[in-house]
Amino acid sequence: MFIHLLPELASGGSELSEIRGLVDYVPAPLVEALLFLVALGGVLVVFSLNVLMKQKEGAPPYAVWLQLFNFAAINYLYAYSLPSLITTGVGYGVLFTVAISAHVLLMDRYAAEHHPQRFRRRNRWIGSAALVLGLLHAFVLHPVDALTLATATAFLGGGLLMAVFRDELPDLQRTRLPWLLAGCGGMGALLLLQLLLHGH
Repeated sequence: MFIHLLPELASGGSELSEIRGLVDYVPAPLVEALLFLVALGGVLVVFSLNVLMKQKEGAPPYAVWLQLFNFAAINYLYAYSLPSLITTGVGYGVLFTVAISAHVLLMDRYAAEHHPQRFRRRNRWIGSAALVLGLLHAFVLHPVDALTLATATAFLGGGLLMAVFRDELPDLQRTRLPWLLAGCGGMGALLLLQLLLHGH
């Protein structure tokens, strides 16, 4: 998240300004700020869905479906972006895939735990179908334009940030801090090494 996605958002704004010819109308720093605002929107959507699910005993059906759609959309985006990650470097692609796979499994567990009736028994296939559709889109159909992809990545990345802080950080009372710091440092070092060797 912090080593790959956020730098992508920061550099994406200036690239979008040049690609779309926006530099004549909107300064590149404003485009970059807009991408981060879209990411903030993703954070707020996921947070709002969590509030709806927690504060009401019977969560409205649309909130559950929106959470399932968010889960599927993140899976779709991962699968769609995977071929471009592999072209960056096989090592980087493998590391990113391992990290993302762990995140997807945690999201699957979260959905199964909090929505056992709607997810575990009936709708678990939605996330898997999204992965397949994302790969098919990347390999068969022409890619969407850079602005659409950057906006979708920013929005889903914001939601992903919220999900990371909600699901992946360990409970404060059960945290083994040295292992947490070692894991973050090790993964960060590997990703930075791949970026230095192959660029992105």
